[in-house]
Formats: sequence, structure tokens, C-alpha cells
Amino acid sequence: MNHIILHRQPLDTSPTEPAPCSSPVSLGTPPPSGEERLVAWAMARGGRLLVVDDSPTNRLLTAALMRKVGFTVDTADGGAEAVASVAGAEPPYDAVLMDVAMPEVDGIAATLAIRAMTGARAMVPIIAVTAHGFAEDRDRCVFAGMNDYVPKPVRRPELLAALKRWLEPGMPEGETVKRTNPVP
Repeated sequence: MNHIILHRQPLDTSPTEPAPCSSPVSLGTPPPSGEERLVAWAMARGGRLLVVDDSPTNRLLTAALMRKVGFTVDTADGGAEAVASVAGAEPPYDAVLMDVAMPEVDGIAATLAIRAMTGARAMVPIIAVTAHGFAEDRDRCVFAGMNDYVPKPVRRPELLAALKRWLEPGMPEGETVKRTNPVP
């Protein structure tokens, strides 16, 4: 049987000079992480979101994550309610976070109904938030007119990155759906 034995190395007590500072940024403050930059973007931008999920737990969790970073959030417990909410929202939503697999009116049917609306409401960014991660599922979302795809379990950095892609000015015309890859 192999055993690995770790030995503590003696402390080096020889006098050394401190390392020179190479830049004024190295004051012990690390640069902001990607998630911190996304949170700062969300806090500065804000906006109005609709979270659609038939699971009360998922709806509550996603809404809380988005409220914590500065968004105003409404919720819907199914596709029919989502379509009615988008149609009647004043002011219109900035984006919709849509579960795909829901009873009665699923996320695909709800997205098709929203895309059939007239005016700016038909163009609201719709981000699929789903546990279905197969290529066929993503293709169904694209075909229905969803703009982006974030797999469950929801991770705040992935969701914020998807929102930033679609709410940031300068989004290229005709941009196709993007898949947000799960964090390893």
C-alpha cells in the first residue's frame, strides 16, 4: 500500500528585501470577478423582468436572484399567464425568463404567442431557463423564437450574462440563440 507523507518545510528565516511593486493596482485588492462585473452591470441598469415557471420554488428562487441585483420582477406560473402579462404590461418587460416544460401552455407555445403579437412586445428578449439540456431542446427553443438558453439549476452569473447579451445596447441584428454553458 502506498502512503503519501507530507512534510512541513522549515520556515526560511533569511533576511529578504520586499518585492518591488510592479503596478499601482497591486494594493492587495484583486480585480473584480466576472460575476462581480455582471452584478455591477445589473445594479446600474436595472429593468423589468417576467419570470415564468410552474414550480413555485424555481419561480421564487429566480425572482429573488434577479431582485437582489436590482431588477423589478413579476412572476407567472404558466405560459397562458405569461402571454397575458406580456400583452398587458405597462411599461413593457425588458426580458422574459421562461421555463420550457410547463403544463397546459408550455414555454414554446407561450413564446410563439408572444412572437405573434404586434409592436415592441413581440420583440421582448425571451431566455429559456430549463432543465432540458439536449440539442433538440435548444433547437425547439430557437425555432419558437427564444433568444437565449440557460440550463437549470440556475446560476446567477449565467443568467446575468444572458440578460446582458440581450439588454446591452448594440446587439447585432439577426443574432441567433446563444447557449450559456454550465459552469464546471
